[in-house]
Amino acid sequence: MNDPFYKKSIWLSTALGLLSINLFAQSPANIENKIAVKWEVPTGKNLRKNPTTKLVIKNTNNQKLALKDWSLWFNFIRGIDANSIDPRFKLSHRNGDLFQLEFVKNNLVLQPKDTIEINFTTKGGLINYTDGPIGLYVSYDDKGTYANIKNYEAQKNTFTPEERKTYLEQKYTNNELLSKGVQQDILPQPTQSQVDKNATFKLSNTALIFCDADFKREATFFAQFLKDQTGVQSQETQDKDAQVKIIKTSGLADEAYELTIDSKGITVKASTATGAFYGIQSLKSLLPATNWSKSNKTLNFPFAQVKDQPRYPYRGLMLDVARNFHSKAEVLRLLDVMAQYKLNKFHFHFIDDEGWRLEIPGLPELTEIGSVRSANFKNGNSLQPAYGSGAVPKEKQFLSAQDYIEILQYAQARHIEVIPEIETPGHARAAIKSMEARYHKFKQAGDLKAAEEYLLHDPNDVSVYNSAQNWNDNVLNPALPSTYHFISKVIDEVKAMHEKAGVPLTMIDLGGDETPAGVWEKSPKIAAFMKEQSITSVHDVWPYYINEINEICQSKGLIMSGWEEMGMKNSGKRMDVNPDLGDHKIQLNVWNNLIGGGQEDLAYRLANAGYKVVFTSAYNNYLDMTWDHNFAEPGHSWVGLVDINKAYSFAPENYFINLFKDNSGKDLPKDFAQTKVHLTEKGKSNFLGVKGGLWSEKISNDTRLEEMIFPRLLAIADRGWAPEQAWENGASFDVQTYQNSYAGFMQKLGNDELKKLDKVNKGYHYRVPAVGVKLENGKLFANTDYPGFKIYYTENNTEPTLKSKEFKAGIPFNNKSTYKFRVITENGDLGIVSTY
Repeated sequence: MNDPFYKKSIWLSTALGLLSINLFAQSPANIENKIAVKWEVPTGKNLRKNPTTKLVIKNTNNQKLALKDWSLWFNFIRGIDANSIDPRFKLSHRNGDLFQLEFVKNNLVLQPKDTIEINFTTKGGLINYTDGPIGLYVSYDDKGTYANIKNYEAQKNTFTPEERKTYLEQKYTNNELLSKGVQQDILPQPTQSQVDKNATFKLSNTALIFCDADFKREATFFAQFLKDQTGVQSQETQDKDAQVKIIKTSGLADEAYELTIDSKGITVKASTATGAFYGIQSLKSLLPATNWSKSNKTLNFPFAQVKDQPRYPYRGLMLDVARNFHSKAEVLRLLDVMAQYKLNKFHFHFIDDEGWRLEIPGLPELTEIGSVRSANFKNGNSLQPAYGSGAVPKEKQFLSAQDYIEILQYAQARHIEVIPEIETPGHARAAIKSMEARYHKFKQAGDLKAAEEYLLHDPNDVSVYNSAQNWNDNVLNPALPSTYHFISKVIDEVKAMHEKAGVPLTMIDLGGDETPAGVWEKSPKIAAFMKEQSITSVHDVWPYYINEINEICQSKGLIMSGWEEMGMKNSGKRMDVNPDLGDHKIQLNVWNNLIGGGQEDLAYRLANAGYKVVFTSAYNNYLDMTWDHNFAEPGHSWVGLVDINKAYSFAPENYFINLFKDNSGKDLPKDFAQTKVHLTEKGKSNFLGVKGGLWSEKISNDTRLEEMIFPRLLAIADRGWAPEQAWENGASFDVQTYQNSYAGFMQKLGNDELKKLDKVNKGYHYRVPAVGVKLENGKLFANTDYPGFKIYYTENNTEPTLKSKEFKAGIPFNNKSTYKFRVITENGDLGIVSTY
């Protein structure tokens, strides 16, 4: 290898004998500044099943380093086979995704500039570099102190040269299809529209805007848009012959509008402020991105006739700020884009195992303990490090009550309903640990009643379980009255925040997903509770709990929402639909539709059983999933690859129409769709809409957050609003009709809408398109995942910059050269480099 990091590598399998006692070796101090760590993955190997990778530790110092009295901690989202580690080391899974690597022998010394390689076998597969170790820190075992490692790198390439070429050529072929079809005029696609781009209405300074009194706020939004994004100034007028008219009319649905652009001007008609707001968003969508410039003193709107209303009343985004926190400012940025693309439900997931992110008056421990992650977690005053948070706590990793109130008001002004989620009974470790700290505080003060008031766990419970995220202590105990008292208290405080904001709370989500097998089985409190309630199976504690918390919600005038498991029960073999609660007005978010997993039709079965259903298809709409199988692409992979094509191809009410392979890549049986349950008429009446979800385990900063959400969220917005498309109908999938529709959407996205996101709110970070490359007739050709972007390239194996050549036509190929291609946006955001 040419990398100096490896020049003096000491291979663990042969060279540990060279590491011996040295009395002059450097003592463990500031280790974090004296080592570099790299995670290395084998190239050209199948990483899908229990691969072996390695941590390489280098002594970057000029003195010998003793491998004793300190240990290496890290977060790793997969499991690790501890038996695969060399016996001179010890690897321990502490809880969740936290691992500790210890040096068992005290006579190991690492020479200056040398390295050791620690191989380990992963349980499961690896799909990309974000599956690797993160959040590495050093623990000084004799001092109880900790520090983050400053020099860490994860390998991002696993392709052989031939694999890379095959990958790039396939990408090129897929990208070529986007040139076919007619560009969509408005995003999301309206119900009815006629657009004449050969005729335009010119809106010039100073534009006069007339609006109905009920639509004043909507008119102000449009005036602010003109001021911020164009060179056109405007003012309100009472003259009904104004250039822009926003008029209240009767007879239209709540979110419907009519938009007319002709020689007389622009007219938006609606029966509600929401409809007027959406009409204005369509007007903005019709205005080309080239007009979104301060230098434009005249705006050219194409003539148009639009009659529009959404397909579904629920068009949402779920955002997780619990696993990794994201601020109020970032939430407000997301709300702006949601509003621009007519998404109307913001499912706010701010509570989970790894963090409690909302201040609750009267329960300060929830944020004092539950929002803090620290290597000093053993003292009970914080949670353990998770998902790359590191050893040192970060400041204010939660929303104050006032922050939340401001979010509510901001969302309401943009016609978005905020649905808060209090995750129960699983995914509740942050709450459990916070209330455990409260218990000890009051017990030590001699107030046992106060100590037990909000206790969430049975101290004598010795049940053995492992959650989906590898926790063994993350489930509330339904036998404790204090559990329900806690839930009621939190709901009351959240409801009070809504009231203070002037935004009444009508629905609250209480989670309900992924309660692991084995939970409650060895809890004395549960055993006594079951006897008292004449419950014979621990599985029946679940529907009891769901009914109880639903009654709490209903007593407060609220609809309870939750994940699909709320509408299911365990028969002892598997979870299945629970018909007993179908008429209890519970709204379900159905995510589990892993192809080949047996639950592909779960959303339909629950809707048919009477539950109100929002189809939150993990297979299509989970935005934390990786885009493709390039190891440099970030994201999860447990439900497969989710690119924008997957998101756009989602047929909400005919889900099976374009499913051909299961999650492992095997062909599905030809009669697959016929073996599944479809929506009945009753089910259709309970089918509320669609939602995208973003889980933040691998998303530690706002740039990554936006890159994972955009542009895929725009496809979800289109699927939730647009009328049923021709390719969605029937029993067979019309590939060509779909491809034309998809190409039209992608042209609008790449040529227009993403250019607008470059300009709004100082620019958004979307996933910059990757480059496909093919060799044909001695020349290299390149194209992008979505149209409308410039490609820069080099021929000398250097990284392309804005100063590099711009690709415009075929490049004569020299097999002695290494070519690198990359998209760079006007804002300087970088795409993944394609090397050929």
